[in-house]
Amino acid sequence: MGEVRQERNILVPAQRLSLLFLKILFGTTQGGLGIPDIYHSIYQKMKKIGILDVRQYAVIENPPHVPLCIDRLSPDTYAISQNPVVDGLMVADPDVEVSVDHAKETAEPLVYLSGETRKVVYPEPGKVNLAIRNELSAFLDRWLSDLIAQGFNRYQ
Repeated sequence: MGEVRQERNILVPAQRLSLLFLKILFGTTQGGLGIPDIYHSIYQKMKKIGILDVRQYAVIENPPHVPLCIDRLSPDTYAISQNPVVDGLMVADPDVEVSVDHAKETAEPLVYLSGETRKVVYPEPGKVNLAIRNELSAFLDRWLSDLIAQGFNRYQ
């Protein structure tokens, strides 16, 4: 009987962990604690900078930093880039394509470009590279935080 109880104790945390993973993966709050997930965080930061109000194209100048370029590719897709001049050439470093769900107030990176590097979250229809998705989401969240800390704001 002690073994059955022990098995239940092992299964319950695993079941809870699975539910937590599913909540995080599919965009609800982390563990029901009211902490926004990374996709909500990205959306809110894009909103704070003013990216979501761009109708076609905008550049946010904030000397001495490299300007932030914003292209609205479709109602739900934006390209965000900084284009420093390197050896006399303007290069996108980085350039991130972001998909936005305005109803859910979430955003996730789709494509990352920097120099010769190209990373794609959805390499083909119906397939997702979760490692790239997680890496790019963490990068985009940090980059947006850095832009906010540097004072990038379309309304100033």
